[in-house]
Amino acid sequence: MSEIESTDNKTIQAPTEQMLFAHRVTLAGYFGLIVFIPFWNLIWFPSPQFNNSVITGFWLVPLLFPLIGLVKGKAYTHAWSGFIAVIYVCHALASFITHLAEWPAIVIELILANMFLFGGMYFAKWRGEQLGLQLPKKKK
Repeated sequence: MSEIESTDNKTIQAPTEQMLFAHRVTLAGYFGLIVFIPFWNLIWFPSPQFNNSVITGFWLVPLLFPLIGLVKGKAYTHAWSGFIAVIYVCHALASFITHLAEWPAIVIELILANMFLFGGMYFAKWRGEQLGLQLPKKKK
């Protein structure tokens, strides 16, 4: 396995292929949501009752918080950004009940949000194990 030299003379192992795949899945779901949400709200199924630009902004703001950490491949950011991904999973599931006519868009959102959630979860798990960042085991 290759190693990367950090600035404080510690060697940090490079991510494995498995981790890189999980990272790519996370980024695909994440950036997919960033692109898809405006398309859904402004073009595909605009709401006749609300200002669609405001709704789109409302749904995009939470996605801005983990941007830098996800792009840099930070395990901690991948872990906590799962909470943000769950917002979109819940939105998609609730939309099945309230806006069934938009089911194609809902399915796409559900797929992208699950890619974001599970890719990040597995990347954080595997990278954390590799770097020794696990929670301590409870002694019996």
